[in-house]
Amino acid sequence: MEQQYKHTAKKLGEILVESGLITKEQLEKGLAEQKKTGKKLGEVLVESGLLTEADIAKTLSMQLGIPYIDLSTAVIEPEAIEMIPEKLAQRHLILPISTDRKVFTIAMADPLNFEALSDVRFATGKNVRPTITTPTEIQYAIERYYHLSDTLHEVIDRMTDGFVEVVPEKDEGPENVEEIVRKGKAPPIIRMVNSIIFNAVKNRASDIHIEPQEKRVLVRERIDGLLRESLQLPKWVQGAITSRIKIMARMDIAEKRIPQDGRIKIRVEGREIDIRISTLPIQYGEDIVMRILDASTAVFKLDELGLMQGDYRRIVNIIERPQGTVLVTGPTGSGKSSTLYAMINHIKTDVINIITLEDPIEYELAGVNQVAINEKTGLTFAYGLRSVLRQDPDVIMVGEMRDAETANIAFQASLTGHLVLSTLHTNTAVSSVTRLVNLDIQPYLIASSLNGIVAQRLVRRLCNQCKEPYSPSREEIMKIGLNDVDLKKAAFFRAVGCDACDKTGYKGRVGIFEVLVCNQAVKELISGGATEDAILNAAREGGMRLMAEDGIAKVKEGITSMDELVRVLYVKGEQDVLICSRCNNSVRSDFITCPYCGYAIVDRCPSCGKQRETDWRYCPYCRKEFEGLQEKVAAG
Repeated sequence: MEQQYKHTAKKLGEILVESGLITKEQLEKGLAEQKKTGKKLGEVLVESGLLTEADIAKTLSMQLGIPYIDLSTAVIEPEAIEMIPEKLAQRHLILPISTDRKVFTIAMADPLNFEALSDVRFATGKNVRPTITTPTEIQYAIERYYHLSDTLHEVIDRMTDGFVEVVPEKDEGPENVEEIVRKGKAPPIIRMVNSIIFNAVKNRASDIHIEPQEKRVLVRERIDGLLRESLQLPKWVQGAITSRIKIMARMDIAEKRIPQDGRIKIRVEGREIDIRISTLPIQYGEDIVMRILDASTAVFKLDELGLMQGDYRRIVNIIERPQGTVLVTGPTGSGKSSTLYAMINHIKTDVINIITLEDPIEYELAGVNQVAINEKTGLTFAYGLRSVLRQDPDVIMVGEMRDAETANIAFQASLTGHLVLSTLHTNTAVSSVTRLVNLDIQPYLIASSLNGIVAQRLVRRLCNQCKEPYSPSREEIMKIGLNDVDLKKAAFFRAVGCDACDKTGYKGRVGIFEVLVCNQAVKELISGGATEDAILNAAREGGMRLMAEDGIAKVKEGITSMDELVRVLYVKGEQDVLICSRCNNSVRSDFITCPYCGYAIVDRCPSCGKQRETDWRYCPYCRKEFEGLQEKVAAG
């Protein structure tokens, strides 16, 4: 880097004159004052009021082609600070910024100081990449970053303090953990990261997001499925926090250009917790997401998932069979893994062999053989599944049917005497059949091996301390596709907010489900390539309730709110389904007449065809009188 501009051999004064910031006469006066005082030329010109430090730095940046850096928003890496002694930084007025395998980046007040570049190159053994900033900024930054422990206390004092112990991996001794703690730089950094983790665990968060922004670092927690802002930290702590977390997770500190994954096992208040770490390079640094896996708070019992009695019996029926396939469907974050674990816990006994294929293993299940998928080494779901079949399993759990090969092997395995549990990413139970066909599984194979499908979502529970009853509007009811709900008799509740629920009105989550059992009628329709509507109606005749109906039942019981149900089921784009109030069949929301019984689902004016409300007596468009209209349409 030094060679790119060394050939100019120009001094600071010449560059400033050429750029038009000062005249030759002003330069001569400045040089004369420099000889008297012994100060640097830049200092003399700034003290005389001719220029500012920023003027000099930005001019040098343009003239020499060296980038200007704003140290107030720059990410300073602790490992770079460690490589340059403070005395050297003070002598040359430089600040280490970052380091990778070949290049060491520094900020300089005088990029023409080739002695400084040579000293840094000798101290680090790397090529030096200079950047330019003002002397005042460098001096302030040296005092901060070389004495980080002192400057961090004021930030830490505003945070909730808590003890977090790093638990060694099985292949590590205690001395390795001590080395990790020692490398954690200043104890205040350890306290700060511990405080972030401790606070998230205390708040029942499932994820911690540490998001670098232009002038700050935002910490957010995902609680009950939604992100909440937890902290705003100053920008200058970003490098230290990132380094500490990467050290704890045994990640490569020097690698900042590609995403990385790691894990930490910690102990908080006597509970062992796994944390999965993911880093992603973004515009202002490395974004960090920490997934908290706390087995003590996870629900692994089938009767604690929030299933209504009928759905509970139907799930037990399909998972207690000795063979076949059971699918759990829903989008990411809908609780599919928890449902699979609950199913395994329900059927687990000492006389059967259960093997799981997971990516990654989220929770350890006693008495279950769990395999972690690692596609980098070639251990894919398909390859692992073939190997598992040679291990004499009774029950196989496949974390996800991602491709046609995995799906076909799984369905073939279910036909040869195994119970296979797996997940799919589909919106409804019935649409999973279409998804399986798209994965090139023959309809006859689906029909013969599929026991059932469980579709689910997670909704937030209303806080029992502050929920209040209310009457929802007709528009709210229409949003969930049930236009015949008697508002006067139903007891609906809504969120209010109190100290117990952190002013959100909700605390915890519960599942809403639809359980499709593949009875003979459904199997015949699947085998014959029937439409989703036909399969849906056959399933409903067999007792299946839609997720909307299960959700409405939970709304009526005061478990969740109408707003929450609408947010989870329909805001995300799921197709609305109406229920005909005469024959109870499912019909699409764009139908105006039930195709099964002829009942008018949407009432229209017989004169002009415009839609009308049920309590209107006259059409506002053509003035037609409506008296007795619905009864005539229903009869005809």
